[in-house]
Amino acid sequence: MITEKDLEVLYYITPIKYRTMLDGDFDPNAQENLKKEEKLEELIYKSSLNELITIIIKVFKERYANPMPIWSGIVSYDRDTKKENSKRSDIKSLKFDFRYGVKMTYGGDTEYLDNLFLKFSVPFSGLNTNVKIALQGKQFTENNHNGKTIFTVNHSPILRIEITDTTFQVFIDKDSFIDYGQ
Repeated sequence: MITEKDLEVLYYITPIKYRTMLDGDFDPNAQENLKKEEKLEELIYKSSLNELITIIIKVFKERYANPMPIWSGIVSYDRDTKKENSKRSDIKSLKFDFRYGVKMTYGGDTEYLDNLFLKFSVPFSGLNTNVKIALQGKQFTENNHNGKTIFTVNHSPILRIEITDTTFQVFIDKDSFIDYGQ
């Protein structure tokens, strides 16, 4: 089971003084945070599909989280083809859609997670209920359109969640991006 303590590393902001230095001090928390991220990646990889969906919603519903440990936990990436494949047998295909268009604290452009798409290997019958439970504490509307259930979330980095019995897609508000400096 993934705990709140396990998720804290997704919100660690590297101090600015450690971000741009080629020579000099390194963030004293970097090594410990790397271990925490690796532990979280393993927990995410081994989690149930139900828990994975809950975690994805939970970490983004209040503020933008660093998505990289989630990506590393479930994605096998081929650098030559630049293709993402699922490490998990319960996820048939996936796409983390990173886009440029946000500024880092000290200037330059960087990428943010615009949306995340998962296609399941088999239908997930409890997905609608799972999404509603994970969104507790947020105001949202639920509509059906072209075979999809669409949850539109108010006052959240999550703009909307679209589901079918075999797919899950979460859309993130670009304006919620936080530069964690990693």
